[in-house]
Amino acid sequence: MKWMILALVVVAAAVSAAVALATPGQGQTSTILSLGSLQGDVAYNTGLATTTTGLTWGGKQYSADQLPEFLARLRTAGVTNLGDWLDLHPAISAKFGMMAVGLLHSPEVVTQQATFAPGGYSGWHIHPGYLTGTVVSGQVVRYAADCSSQTFAAGQTFYETSAQPFTVKNEGSVNAVVLVTFVVPGGTPKTGLRIEAPQPTTCNK
Repeated sequence: MKWMILALVVVAAAVSAAVALATPGQGQTSTILSLGSLQGDVAYNTGLATTTTGLTWGGKQYSADQLPEFLARLRTAGVTNLGDWLDLHPAISAKFGMMAVGLLHSPEVVTQQATFAPGGYSGWHIHPGYLTGTVVSGQVVRYAADCSSQTFAAGQTFYETSAQPFTVKNEGSVNAVVLVTFVVPGGTPKTGLRIEAPQPTTCNK
């Protein structure tokens, strides 16, 4: 019985911490317009920053120009399909200066209309897979984790992944309407299109 009580306390504490970390939006309403399954695979830019720092692997440092040597070591270790391996490890690809590409098998494609009232905001969040958001009317400002911002007006489109959290705000005086298209892993529930993220310490927006 004591173990059960302890488990309940631990679970309650974890839920409390998750709620405390979440940064839900305000003044935003969303309506799903369509949902469909794509019978095929989609490759996409994960948004991870590419570098030329190389990496340390198995106790050996590989510079960016030693990619062939690194791939040869993977093959020696039993990796038979190097392309698939790099697709599954996009952060490593990025360290060798390659675009970090993700692969979604038979993804779900969801279209959603988001309306931001003046002063409304999305809260900090990330997404599985990726999304494109096209501003239909009004304008929104999107803040990244480093607090850099971009303003998007009607007719402009932005792109998001899970590489870093974002928050979107309507800092204007009229409603802003954004048509969003999600491309996410198959079977993602509607509640999983957006993943709450804590507010970065580098930005108080």
